[in-house]
Order: sequence, then structure tokens, then C-alpha cells
Amino acid sequence: MSGIKNVDLDYTGDWTEALIQGDFAKRIERVRAQLKRMDAQAALCTANPNLLYLTGGICDGFYYLPVEGEPVFFVRRGEPEVPVGQVVRVRKPEQIPSWLQGEGMPLPDRLALEDEDISRALYARLAGAFPKAQAQPGSRALRLARSVKTPLELSLIAQGCQIQSEIIAGAAQLYREGMTDWDFACAVEYTCRRKGHLGVFRTFGERMEAHMGTLLAGDNAAAVSPYDFALGGAGRHPSLPVGQCGAPILDGQTVMVDFSANYNGYLGDITRIFAKGVLPKEAYALHELSLQIQRELAQMGKPGACCAALYERALEIAREGGAQRCFMGLERQARFVGHGLGIQINELPVIAQADMALERGMVIALEPKFIVPGVGAVGTENTYVVMEEGMRLLTRCPQDILPL
Repeated sequence: MSGIKNVDLDYTGDWTEALIQGDFAKRIERVRAQLKRMDAQAALCTANPNLLYLTGGICDGFYYLPVEGEPVFFVRRGEPEVPVGQVVRVRKPEQIPSWLQGEGMPLPDRLALEDEDISRALYARLAGAFPKAQAQPGSRALRLARSVKTPLELSLIAQGCQIQSEIIAGAAQLYREGMTDWDFACAVEYTCRRKGHLGVFRTFGERMEAHMGTLLAGDNAAAVSPYDFALGGAGRHPSLPVGQCGAPILDGQTVMVDFSANYNGYLGDITRIFAKGVLPKEAYALHELSLQIQRELAQMGKPGACCAALYERALEIAREGGAQRCFMGLERQARFVGHGLGIQINELPVIAQADMALERGMVIALEPKFIVPGVGAVGTENTYVVMEEGMRLLTRCPQDILPL
């Protein structure tokens, strides 16, 4: 992991095996703190995002994390290298309790399971494997633990943001006259993949779909999508109604390029606006209003700040600018202006009407956007990390509307 920066984003030393092991130990302690708050003695994780968080990779197995004692990764398929804990081979989860008892490890009275990440049938099966334990919903606790990033996580996010910023900053060079939004999106996706993009971003929620990102030209930015994105787009087919739709890119339109970074399992989020020809003055004014919202929220975003306060200030700035009717959409306006991200694109916290407080080390994408009818979307999206002085920008590239 040579050249990856640390939590302060100022150090370029290597991540040694000891540092990596210490980083995963911090993650385990964060989960244990959440388990103690819900009075659970252990958690059993099998969903991919949580396995990646706790082990550094994805494998077919079950990570058993007791509040006290060594974690055990019960693996059915794969060859994992686990930084903390031991690996035990099993054929089925029903073998886990007997192995724990054989090693003299007490079985839990209260066991946290991933109620929002796995099927109801698998939840019931895992609960049935521990018949004397009370199964508890544990997804929220795991999401809260993951909301504050460790030094290695921050380093991986910063690395991805740097790569993606360079690609998006140069997106205009990929455009060719006569391209449709689909053609342009393909050119951006190809460039990302050539730079090592893994091809998808992970999402939370059973109705969300993973893809690389969206490129919205003109009024397609206002098209309502069933997915929980700030601006969705109609998409090219009803089986995936999101993003670019194959429409021509016309003079007087904006093109919103919104592509996530996923070069190492951890995500960054960035949006930039490009202009085809001359735009009306309103578009530039609203774009500047978006930048103003980001500046103020980034200054407000210190540890202890309430998400609802940031959201209300964003709405207030939009109202003061007379732009509340086109803020975060037209027909259906998104009820948030930012979101946490990390392993998944939509993690905690959400910058919305929520009383969750920010903590140092949270990674947040701010995306205050406006729609100009007949023109398209304006406004940027940037990834930040919460620090003592406020939010520190990770997606560093020009934020003005750039010409195609």
C-alpha cells in the first residue's frame, strides 16, 4: 500500500502490516462499542459491505465478533487473509455454535444480526443456529460504526478521490461533436476503467442499483427516477431507469458528469458541470449559489454540528437566492443535500432533517444542485472529510462550469 496517505492526509509513508492490523483493530472496537450500547454480546456478519469493513475483502463466510474475545471468520468458500482474528472452515452456519463451545467460548445471550442487509430467510436461519440467543437487529449499529472512518479507510478514499478528480477535470477532452449523452458517458466510463476503476459502486437499500455513475444532459437531469439519488435521469431502458438516455447533447445545454470513485473498494463522489455552447445567466448564477452552499456547509461541518442544521442552512440559502423551487430537482425534490459514503455510496450520516451529529473522520459528499428548465443541472458535488476546522475537501479540481 505504498504512497497512500494517512488520516491527516499529509503523510505518504507505507502502510506496514502492523499499521494495517492496528487499523482493523480500531474498526472492531468501533463495532464493539455499538454492540455494548444495544446490550448485545456478539455480532454475526455475512453481508459483503460488513465483511469488507471487518476483514479487508469479500468471502463466502460469517464473521463472528464477540464483545470480548477473539473474532472468528467462519469461511465456506475463499482464501481470506484476515488482519484480526482466526479463520475456521465450515460448511454451514449451523456448525458455528458447536465450534465456539468446543473452544471454550461462551455463546451469546443476545446476538446482533444484519436485519437490513440480508434476506429474511437467512436472518431466520442464523438466528435459528443460536436457539438460546435473542436475535437483535444489528444493521444500524454496523452502519453507525462504519460512519467514522479509520486512518486507512480515509487514505483509500483520498486516493480514489484524487484519481477521479483528475479524470473528471479532463472530461471535456473526451467529448466529440455529435456525441449523445450515452456516447459521452461511455467515454468517461472507459477512461475510469483504464485507470483502474472496479466498475460499480455499492449501495445501501433493497431498491438501489449499482452502476458507475450518471451523465445527464439538458432536461434529462429533471427526469424523476425511482432511485434515491439527488438527480436521477430517465435512463435508456425501463429495467434501469437512471442516468443517460441516449439523447443528443445540444447547444445551450449543461452536461452533469457525476461518477463515483471506486479504485480500492472505497468510494469517492464528484460532480462537475460542462456547457455546450452559451448558457443563460441564470445557470451561472445558480451554479455560484451551489458553490456558496458548499462553502458555508463545509465551514459549519465541524465535529458536533447537527446534520439538520446544515440542511436547514442549505434550504435557507436557496430561498434567499429565490431558487427553492428548482433546488434538488423540480417535480420531486430530494430531501437531502449530502450523504456519508465509504464502502457504500449512501452511508451515514445524511445531511437532511436528521438529528445525527457529525464526528471527526466522517466522510461526506455535499451535492447542492439546481435545475434550469430547458438547460439542465448546475451545481457541483464534492467529497469531504470532517476535521476539527470543518470539512476538508478531497475532490480537488476546478468547480466552475467548464466548456465542451
